[in-house]
Amino acid sequence: MNSLMSGIGALSGISGISGISGISGISGISGISGISGISGIGADSPLSADALIRTRDGIVGTWQSPGGPPAPLNTANPANLELWSPWVRASTIDFELHSRIGFRPDATSAETMHVWHLDTSTTVSTPPTMTYKELVSVTRPTPAIFSAQLSLVEQYADLRPDRASEIMAQLGASATFLSSIAFLHPDRTPWTLELIGAALRLATFIEMRLKHGLACRRPHEYSTQVQPMILTPAHGSFPSGHATEAFIASTVLWSLLGAGTAPHPVYSAATCGEQLMRLASRIAINRTVAGVHFPVDSVAGAVLGLTLAHYFVARCTGAASYDAWKVDGAVYPGTTDFQWRLLYDVSTRAQTAAGGYVTAIGTRSFNAGWHSPLLARLWNKAHAEWA
Repeated sequence: MNSLMSGIGALSGISGISGISGISGISGISGISGISGISGIGADSPLSADALIRTRDGIVGTWQSPGGPPAPLNTANPANLELWSPWVRASTIDFELHSRIGFRPDATSAETMHVWHLDTSTTVSTPPTMTYKELVSVTRPTPAIFSAQLSLVEQYADLRPDRASEIMAQLGASATFLSSIAFLHPDRTPWTLELIGAALRLATFIEMRLKHGLACRRPHEYSTQVQPMILTPAHGSFPSGHATEAFIASTVLWSLLGAGTAPHPVYSAATCGEQLMRLASRIAINRTVAGVHFPVDSVAGAVLGLTLAHYFVARCTGAASYDAWKVDGAVYPGTTDFQWRLLYDVSTRAQTAAGGYVTAIGTRSFNAGWHSPLLARLWNKAHAEWA
């Protein structure tokens, strides 16, 4: 599990995809304590099972035919999400998101990988006609560019004593840093935490496929003097997963806080967006300080995170379109550091092209008839927490 995803778990109780605990006072599936004197509801243990058997024998009495059955739940009703366990909601939301994502290497260059949105071209036929549309394209840097970046990695190592506590905390609880900017708390904002968790799982799903496809070596494979201060993750360096996750989380949160006709008066302001972007940037840079990423990894991760964030919000809000972007690491200036302000404009809440290595592919339309009511429900529940 990556840092921000596990950090959401620390706040909301999400533990991977297998389950969620700790939301609204629930501690695991073992039960609720402190509510009207009831404790241990639903505890699955031999003692509880034996006690329930004996209790039923003592109170059930003579069997009586029940009355009419309860009314069936409405099929495919988004409101049913609130009846399921949080981990079931997570799996359902993941299917809505991930089933519309495609991936493939470029037809002419093995150095470039494409992520696609799978859109429907009709709402009539069964099965529907599907069309892949561009979402993000990533080209890996050359070995010479990575080698040129080593001087920056070496310089950042001087910050390790100052950043060590941050770097270690961001290994497993980076969402804690988000909660220091906006008032995230499992008791106050459980749906917001579930929304961010869904965005982070989408980011992980895509970033890991890109990492595998692009297969870029880590800094200490270029020089034995890098000597990372933490264990280097056993997957590719480019794009940076921490950068991807930090920027998708910050952008989705800020989009949520600024949504609607009456956005939050404090958290929708440019000051909040500035703080969230600075936080995402610092998390990304800390991975270079630690010695496990090149700055160019953070550039690609930031673009990926920003692109996926806007795509995620568009899918949740029923937007008519989204913007596709391209990162070309092969033309990245080797000694150029990561600078988030070259990639995003807080005042307009928009991504920006940079230096020929980050370019817009263009706007792509959705077939609005196939937007997900489940994603809309999750978004609306989260938004209501900030109204």
